[in-house]
Amino acid sequence: MLLTCISAYSTARQLDTHTPDRLTAALAELGLSEQIPDTVRHALTRPHWRYRLVYRAATVIIECATAYREHAESGTIDLEPLARASRLACDDIHRVHWMRGTIPAGRRHRSNAVRAHARRVVHRVQSAEPSLDADPAANLSAHARRWLTIADRYLVGRIGALLDDVEWSTPRRT
Repeated sequence: MLLTCISAYSTARQLDTHTPDRLTAALAELGLSEQIPDTVRHALTRPHWRYRLVYRAATVIIECATAYREHAESGTIDLEPLARASRLACDDIHRVHWMRGTIPAGRRHRSNAVRAHARRVVHRVQSAEPSLDADPAANLSAHARRWLTIADRYLVGRIGALLDDVEWSTPRRT
């Protein structure tokens, strides 16, 4: 856990100061008229190790815009940088139950439910990625919107409801 905190802190320190502007430009390029939520803007301007999932989600959105631009200009698309950024962000989704710090100690059943939800969210994101090859123009904006929703909900503490189209799990009591 300490090693993850240290690597998350180094990720936060490497954050570009122009990331909120780049994220706004990426959303506009993808045709999303949504504004960056204030919570996400706050996390991008004040680096902290706990916000690493937000930085990774912003990177995925920026890579979506880059892929969209490449597809519009040349008709071809290189999804490897997007897949790499998405993989790193999915790794952080698996750690959401302890990175956010909203589940008190001794609440193992809640932690188990959040971990199960995180697995479902990762599965939903990964199952939507192959559609990016089929129709990038239509699916890249939906993929970016999905990651923006995940980042916003993570920051407001809704780690058990990161996405709407993923059902909540009821933990088993043993």
